Amino acid sequence: MEDQKALTQKDVYLLIDVLRKNLEEQYFDKDKAIKLSKKLLEMKEQQQFDGISAEEATERITTMLRQETRDKHFNVMAYHKTASAQNASQAETPFTGGITQVKMLDQQVGYIRWDACVAGDEAFKKIQQALDSVADCEQLIIDISENPGGDGASSAFLNQFLYQTKDYQSLLIKKCTGEPNWHQSEVTFNYKEGPALFDIPLYIIVSDKTFSAAEYFAFTAKEMKRATILGKTTAGAGNPGQGTGVSLEESDIAFWMFIPNCQITTRSGRSIEGVGVKPDVELSSQDWLKETIAYVRKKKESRS
Repeated sequence: MEDQKALTQKDVYLLIDVLRKNLEEQYFDKDKAIKLSKKLLEMKEQQQFDGISAEEATERITTMLRQETRDKHFNVMAYHKTASAQNASQAETPFTGGITQVKMLDQQVGYIRWDACVAGDEAFKKIQQALDSVADCEQLIIDISENPGGDGASSAFLNQFLYQTKDYQSLLIKKCTGEPNWHQSEVTFNYKEGPALFDIPLYIIVSDKTFSAAEYFAFTAKEMKRATILGKTTAGAGNPGQGTGVSLEESDIAFWMFIPNCQITTRSGRSIEGVGVKPDVELSSQDWLKETIAYVRKKKESRS
């Protein structure tokens, strides 16, 4: 038992060394990165990680990083490699491209539940298939209330079917570690074939679980006045980054860290980091979809 405990502590100390190095190399705010690195060293020297598990240590590290920066993308996790491998072998589910539900509701209301921002040719096919399935709708609901984000190229692909012009592509600008200048954030796709939903009233359901790339999908729609946003204010995780794995051959413990390496703002300098996207309509019932449908139908009636 003592040997295993010492090994776990060794792993944690390795994690701190790697994390400090990665922070100074990757975090977009270099001055803040140096301060965070020093803070981690202080915590180590104060023996704040002694006698606790790897899981508890990573939770403590993540809390510190988020408190010091107010950046919700910071995340450090510990996991057991054997358990992870077992879970991976058991999790053989059909690929959905992040789209988990598509249906037509009464009165020609289309509904798409989008639970992950997944990019790539196969994911794009799934997204377009979902849109094709609701192409005849008169109102469209896209539910991202459980979407934790992912690859922003997925929302860029989806957006080309929702906007008549390409003005939305220049709304957001981005600057990453090592880049001297800001540049367009939105990935450019050229609409060729597929459903043209440009004039369909759009409603997007969000919550505090709506994170990162999913938030930017809602934010863009709100800023461009393309959609009505319903639900609760989103998480406010606006600074994208990259994940890195850390592992020791002689240990069953492995670590994963996510460090923000980019900033995204509007051209006027507004960011959703720590703020999120505030809905136009607050939802308060136990059934948000039912409440949204009622709102959509009421809006339709008011336009008739």
